[in-house]
Amino acid sequence: MTLCVIIASLVLCLFATGTSFAADLYVAPGGDDANPGTKEKPLASLAGARDAVRSLKKEKPGRDITVEFAGGTYRLGETVVFGLEDSAAEGRTITYAAAAGEKPVFSAGVVIGGWEKLKDYPKDLPAKARGKVYAADLPAGLERFYTLFDGAKRLPRARRAGFLPTGKAEGWTGEDHNTFRFPAGAMRKWKNLADVEISVVGAAPWTMNVLPLESVDSTNRVARTARRATYRLSRPRFGHFESGSIFVENTFCGLDSPGKWVLDFAARKVYLWSDAKPRNILAPRLTEFIRVEGRIDYDGPADEPARGIIFRGLTLTHGERYTWPADRLGWGLQHDWEMFDKPSAMVRFRGAEGCRVEACRFANSGGTAVRLDLHCQRNRIADNVIEHVGGAGVLLAGYGPGTKDVNKRNEVVNNHIHHIGETYWHSAGIWCWQSGENRIANNLIHNTPYTAICVTGRIVMDPSGECECSRTVRWAELAKALGGEKNVRGHLPWKKREQFLHARKNVVERNEIHDVMEVLEDGNCIYVSGCGGGNMVRENYLHDCASIHMAEGIRCDDDQHETIIDRNILYRIGGLATYIAIKGVNHITNNIMACPAAPTHRGMLSLEHTPIAGSIIQRNIIYAVNRKDIPCYQGATYYKTVTRLADCKADYNVWYNAADPNWGKRFVEAEQKNGVEQHSVAADPMFVNAAKGDLRLKKDSPALKLGFKPIDVKKIGLRGPVGPAAMDK
Repeated sequence: MTLCVIIASLVLCLFATGTSFAADLYVAPGGDDANPGTKEKPLASLAGARDAVRSLKKEKPGRDITVEFAGGTYRLGETVVFGLEDSAAEGRTITYAAAAGEKPVFSAGVVIGGWEKLKDYPKDLPAKARGKVYAADLPAGLERFYTLFDGAKRLPRARRAGFLPTGKAEGWTGEDHNTFRFPAGAMRKWKNLADVEISVVGAAPWTMNVLPLESVDSTNRVARTARRATYRLSRPRFGHFESGSIFVENTFCGLDSPGKWVLDFAARKVYLWSDAKPRNILAPRLTEFIRVEGRIDYDGPADEPARGIIFRGLTLTHGERYTWPADRLGWGLQHDWEMFDKPSAMVRFRGAEGCRVEACRFANSGGTAVRLDLHCQRNRIADNVIEHVGGAGVLLAGYGPGTKDVNKRNEVVNNHIHHIGETYWHSAGIWCWQSGENRIANNLIHNTPYTAICVTGRIVMDPSGECECSRTVRWAELAKALGGEKNVRGHLPWKKREQFLHARKNVVERNEIHDVMEVLEDGNCIYVSGCGGGNMVRENYLHDCASIHMAEGIRCDDDQHETIIDRNILYRIGGLATYIAIKGVNHITNNIMACPAAPTHRGMLSLEHTPIAGSIIQRNIIYAVNRKDIPCYQGATYYKTVTRLADCKADYNVWYNAADPNWGKRFVEAEQKNGVEQHSVAADPMFVNAAKGDLRLKKDSPALKLGFKPIDVKKIGLRGPVGPAAMDK
């Protein structure tokens, strides 16, 4: 007994002091996959390590296994797939990790060499580029690519100045999803037309597409795309795109500044404006680097997930962007912000439980960083850095609406996500689509072209499969649950369809978000729409989003109900400067909405068009600073339903405008006549220093007397080191 106690104590001491145990297998760039995987004779690749683990599991079953990677670059030529045979034993883990103090880098880049200065100039090449452009032949086997890197830096593809399509802004949808008219001189039938694409913001400026061209008619000034746009290819119906919404890419006439490049795939040549002979130029050959995949029974009730696989301390870079398939109609996730069940991310889990991605870095890549598809439960994405990627940061995407609810209880915590969406501008920092009971906490998200965090499940109930997300719907399950196909057609009330909307009971808490919505329109810091009930948005710090493109800080959109928005701080929001907006019965409690960066266009608080009776709006502090700030919008933004604060349980709020002492008084007295805000006050909430962002309350604050609970900012945002540096914590 005494010996057992001593041994147990020694084990605890080793863990407490951070002492590491020897790994089971070692990998190094100079190794060989025929080696035994020792330190002296390491393996060479991730795939080789996976295969060696399979053998080790047979020799020593039922134990944890660790594989360590030495520093250096590991070139990936194909996706490394981990299946059921690669799962850890029950209650155990298999870890693929950086060795202590090492920085292993996994790259899908192919080096392009043999650069020679161009002497015969294409006629479209700008005069200022002549004598500065180099050309190189593509390496054998390298397929068409859309992204190029100079070492760690992603290079801009040649792009012309933007233009607006001719004609007036029209409806969101219609006949013109493939064709548009252009002004004189904007386009021509280029020699390498098969390589030319447009980045375009269509009629709805909350989505953009990258579309290949099929034809250009210079005489009639009409172009046709080879892929269907999400919305009509007319000019945006609103927003700040006066200088252009269509950008032509990959033409010689767009090769007008250093670092830009053009691909002529038919000639198998790439061209680059460089001030010196290019070195270390890489083209990607993979979008998906790693896939962990169980056995998916798509139409059946149950899947068999892979389990217990961990990736820690790895850097992944030089990935390709994803491209839309020809048959994408109805398969895009909300507004085509991403694709349903597609290999668009560097690391993808598809049927996985108890897996983790920790202390990794995803950088300088064309697509999404991490996605968890279909059946994914109890997985953890933590302590990572995600930066300069073309798509989303982290995507959780379950099965489409139906009764198969198996994407849940995952964690996305303590990640630093910034400069994402550099190719697809509508990409979110973190997005839960049809995924529930997840915890999204203590992340730092900034510098995004669109929304920071989305929790959604938006669909159109269209059995023909032509409308948004409609092919993802599990129609047979809905028909069975609702008593027949006739009950599925048309617009189902939220209460009827809520049971099929699996983005429910998510907790979005203690995230810090700033400088988002830098490009597109009608987006937010945190967005909730098309979800089930019970989502909680609490204790987040949303600040310094002064972009003219901002819509709201927190938004419950389009018939969204049973969301709790509690104890959030919203400070210096710009654009429309609506701090919190709801369309449905949702609760707004104990929030600070302070110091709009610009006069509010709609209202500090916005109640919009969907019946909201029963919403609780209590113990909030609304602190305006501009005379033109509107306290609360109450109306019908579209449809015919007019919403009123009087429909809600509104009370115990503090309303104040530092530029107009009577602003709050006028509003509160008017609402008291409507039977609400009976205990609310129009008074200075007494922040320590609102101008400098110190929103702590002085002890005599009237908000405290009304029951406002102070918010501890120290608990918000990153809680420790992130990326490979977190390995040393």
